[in-house]
Amino acid sequence: MSNLDLTVIILSFNTKDVTGRCLDKLKVAKAYCEGRLKNKIRVIVLDNGSSDGSVGLIKSGHPWVKLIVSKENLGFSKGNNLMMKKVKTPYILLLNSDVYLEEESLYKALAYFRVNLNCDALGAKLKYANGALQPSAGNLPNPLNIISWILGLGVFPLVSSFLSPFHPRDKKYFSKAHKVGWIMGAFFMLKRKIFDSTGGFDEKLFMHMEEVEWCKRIKDKKYKIWYVPQVSVVHLHGASTNFDLSPSFLNELKGIRYYLQKHYNFLYLPVKLFLIKGLILRIAAFCVLGKTKRARIYMEGLKVV
Repeated sequence: MSNLDLTVIILSFNTKDVTGRCLDKLKVAKAYCEGRLKNKIRVIVLDNGSSDGSVGLIKSGHPWVKLIVSKENLGFSKGNNLMMKKVKTPYILLLNSDVYLEEESLYKALAYFRVNLNCDALGAKLKYANGALQPSAGNLPNPLNIISWILGLGVFPLVSSFLSPFHPRDKKYFSKAHKVGWIMGAFFMLKRKIFDSTGGFDEKLFMHMEEVEWCKRIKDKKYKIWYVPQVSVVHLHGASTNFDLSPSFLNELKGIRYYLQKHYNFLYLPVKLFLIKGLILRIAAFCVLGKTKRARIYMEGLKVV
């Protein structure tokens, strides 16, 4: 086994056409990487109980992929953990089914690990389908930057620089390779030893904030996480939810509540008061702007925190 052998894990849920395109792109990137690094790349797809014909498409159109079929939707955390337990290669890539690799994506990522021995996990530059930057990394959440986020204070540069926002928006943050607190799970490449050491995702988080919470434990173990924009991919954000992103905010709030209770339990109640205040301010602002649908989402958020 080469020390740069890689297993790519993809979870698929009712994204037949998108998954098929993802695998087409992956096949090209796989061949390019194996040709340059002389390594082996294995691909596993876990179908999470799809009902749209995804299983048939993968079986007939992509026989080079190892397909595992679940009768139920295990969720992002449990599904990926289940697959990572099966992996023997030194490197693992968790790849969303709605991510389209460039030809050199895998090669550049593995090559970066080879030249930067200080890198244990790597996140790529994510772009929307129109080419716009999708923020995909940040600083780890803590009580102060969570309060700043919910109150909208991150728009002020002085506050942002002082509190190290967990959702940075400054394009400079995403312009060069550097160590970060967390990376998005859409493209999450890591050394297998991280999974062996940390046990992977917290399965109590079904979807949203699961990669952030895991990154907290990864960093607590002194592993280094890097954002590397030289590795670039397209992410069709929201494809598995038919691009209805309203549940994302609510799920993130649930994840933040869980994260705070797990890692900052003694400060959860005072932070909760700020979360409630921030949601009320957002409700009022969007009602004034006539954006009632958005306001209703924040009203639902009051039930979550």
